[in-house]
Amino acid sequence: MRIVIAGCGQVGLRLISERPTLHFTATYRQLTTKANPIRALGAKPIQTDLNSIVDLKRLCRLSNRLIWMAPPNPGLAIDRSLQRACLYLSQYQGHARKPVVTYISTTGVYGNAQGHWITERSPVQPQSERAKRRVVQESQLRQAIQSNRCAGHILRAPGIYGESRLPVERIRNQTPALRDEEDSWSNHIHEVDLARLALWCQFKGGNWAVVNACDSEPKKMGDYFDRVADHFGLDRPPRVSRTEAKQMVSPMMWSFMSESRRIKSLMMPTLRFKLKYPSVGSYLDSLK
Repeated sequence: MRIVIAGCGQVGLRLISERPTLHFTATYRQLTTKANPIRALGAKPIQTDLNSIVDLKRLCRLSNRLIWMAPPNPGLAIDRSLQRACLYLSQYQGHARKPVVTYISTTGVYGNAQGHWITERSPVQPQSERAKRRVVQESQLRQAIQSNRCAGHILRAPGIYGESRLPVERIRNQTPALRDEEDSWSNHIHEVDLARLALWCQFKGGNWAVVNACDSEPKKMGDYFDRVADHFGLDRPPRVSRTEAKQMVSPMMWSFMSESRRIKSLMMPTLRFKLKYPSVGSYLDSLK
């Protein structure tokens, strides 16, 4: 069984290590040290420009199973790389078996829900340009499935964390969090669970599924920072008003702090998938 990972970062490396018996080809954009950890796990690294038709065609000849982790190119009005991948997969691999594509998207496509609950049945209402680009790529995959070119799954991931992705430096720098009464709700998923879920959907996801790839315990952002701070014996971040925070944090961080939603997955139980870390707290407790 061969699987192609387009845009292999830390989650992609976790995915490869989860199933060493499978044959993975993992792409990276430039000649950097990214090839070495891919190769060290027994996978084949391949330098690929996903916006290059030549490179994309070469990639799609390798397998009929694709896990797309690459974000849309912000330099393009419309990034059609995923749309092209679905087309080329069906041309090169579809005669023997329908291609299977899993796309890692973001819960940012739901926009600001004012702290209300969100499920896979909720409409998308993207507000940031980043999230709008994700909706476009989701539509490309949805159209490919409707035209019967492939089977596909969209995994909408919230904040991804892991051993090297906890906000420890942010806390050490005492970057402020919002006051509780003004704070935003958010969910998380451990990089191991996102990797496991991407593989699970490849083999047990059926023809089509949209999955909120999130933990079962939404937390306010400040409470999340406090939990991590307490675990590592650090001072909790100061709490400030929204007006103050907007002047003190980066525009990227403010865009996350401006959206509030509590997310529930209806599909993970349907797929019979269980998270290894159902909450940030359960992961931190496992480190003791």
